[in-house]
Amino acid sequence: MNEKNIIGKILIIDDESINAETIMDTLEDVNYQVSLAANAQEAKALIEDQSFDLVMMDVWMPGQDGMSLLEEWINADFSTPIVMMSGHAEHNDVVKAIKLGAVDFLKKPLHDILPFVRRILSEQVFKNNNNASKNSITGIDFDAPLKVARNIFEKEYFNHHLEENNYNIATVATLAGLERTTLYRKLRDLGIDKNKA
Repeated sequence: MNEKNIIGKILIIDDESINAETIMDTLEDVNYQVSLAANAQEAKALIEDQSFDLVMMDVWMPGQDGMSLLEEWINADFSTPIVMMSGHAEHNDVVKAIKLGAVDFLKKPLHDILPFVRRILSEQVFKNNNNASKNSITGIDFDAPLKVARNIFEKEYFNHHLEENNYNIATVATLAGLERTTLYRKLRDLGIDKNKA
């Protein structure tokens, strides 16, 4: 995978390799970079070595379980969002995970993983907006009517993704979760030149 096209780095910690590989295949198809760990020990080694935008972790694993690893990382001020997963979670597990600091809890087998991952990562971008990163939104007048503010945001959003992806409409449509024809119409309505290269 071309490093330039990567849209996010995700760590999946799960001893069920079929589940982990299924999620990995889905995410890698749309340019997420995915690393796999089968247990807490492997996960810790990966975390020491590189940074991730999202961690997805199974509750039940051999050795140290997911809940205690979640607690360990949260207590160490781990800033990457962590999503817990389980095929047989009790309501108490869900409550405990969220109280400990997980951003969400998913029931396995996972369905519609792409919209979920996009939502979690976009929420993180907005949370981190104070860092004045390249993802920050500029030029929006919050006193403007919603439609005007939304158009400003959408124009910046699409210009960003078009530039990042060499004006590849298919890639940008996938990232935005839109049909290509819908994206063409939006770009026209926003006055964006889709052919710039």
